[in-house]
Amino acid sequence: MCKKAACDSCHKTTWWGCGKHVAGVMQNVPSEQWCTCTPRIQQEGHAYPPMGSLVSA
Repeated sequence: MCKKAACDSCHKTTWWGCGKHVAGVMQNVPSEQWCTCTPRIQQEGHAYPPMGSLVSA
C-alpha cells in the first residue's frame, strides 16, 4: 500500500510504499504541490515524483 509522503529534498508532496498505488495517492494532491525532484517514475502514461521516505501523518 502507498501513502502520502514528504520529499526528503524539497519537502513537497510525494508518495511512499510499494509503488502500486502511486496514482491513487497523487490524484488527490494538486500538481503544483507535487515534488519536482528526479528521476520521475512512469505509470499508466503519467510521470510521478520519486518515492520519499518521510511518511505524512
